[in-house]
Amino acid sequence: MALIPYVKAHATAAQRIAHLRAKGLVISRPNVAARKIEAIGYERLRIYFLSRRQTNVTGKPFIAGTKYHDIISLYECDAELRNVCFLAVGQFELLLRNSMSEALSAGFGSHPYYHAGAFKDSSANLNALQTFAKVYGASKDRRAKHYRDTYSTPVLPPIWTMKEFLTFGASSRIFQCLNGSIKTNIAAQFGVGSDQVFTSWIEALVDLRNICAHHDRLFNRSLQKQPSRLRSASVPTAAPNKLKAILECLDYMLSKRGSPAGISDRVRCIILKYPEMQLAEAGY
Repeated sequence: MALIPYVKAHATAAQRIAHLRAKGLVISRPNVAARKIEAIGYERLRIYFLSRRQTNVTGKPFIAGTKYHDIISLYECDAELRNVCFLAVGQFELLLRNSMSEALSAGFGSHPYYHAGAFKDSSANLNALQTFAKVYGASKDRRAKHYRDTYSTPVLPPIWTMKEFLTFGASSRIFQCLNGSIKTNIAAQFGVGSDQVFTSWIEALVDLRNICAHHDRLFNRSLQKQPSRLRSASVPTAAPNKLKAILECLDYMLSKRGSPAGISDRVRCIILKYPEMQLAEAGY
């Protein structure tokens, strides 16, 4: 198909409101609605507007009776879902970092970065070392500064300090570099008998965390990173590309570590607070 030039002109918030009203959206207070668009951004709201339009009808009008408030409620529900998911994933992130630190320091001392036995091969050792060095070099944490200003060698701080500087993404990459027995041991702490399944769950949670941290949408989303099924526990039960599947995995792991769980039920309760949001649209 031939590409076409982009010719759409700039539109003010007031012009956006006029366009939406012309498409059948009920807007009782256009000035207030325009200010809301200015605060949030039309492009951010666009996916919610589109979800309530009849795309198979000429002109793509809104479903009859759709109100501007309905669209804002969808957006606010999505924002609330992101916030609660972000906090819950954070619980797991801390547990994972602590488990990795304990396993590495117990087996290889304060500075496991230089022990080939901690990693699956020399290439993985190098990749992990580069990740640790990059994270430490970029850290503005006072503990990183203290180590730099106090100690000459080893260049990197001990693993129990280093873990505090790791991002979730860096933790995921380092986990994949570890030798098989360490990965299996860590996965077992979370009730997962397969480090391959555990790795897929970590990757799915990193993806979810990034979506939430960057204020992206969960609404009507098929998630790219999908958790494998842990057959021994029949987890997850939901379709793997949906939010509920990832949260079922998260609940399972948190409960195995004795941490507060129930995130899947909490998210469902949030969705039910907003009658404008359908369960399926939120990945349930």
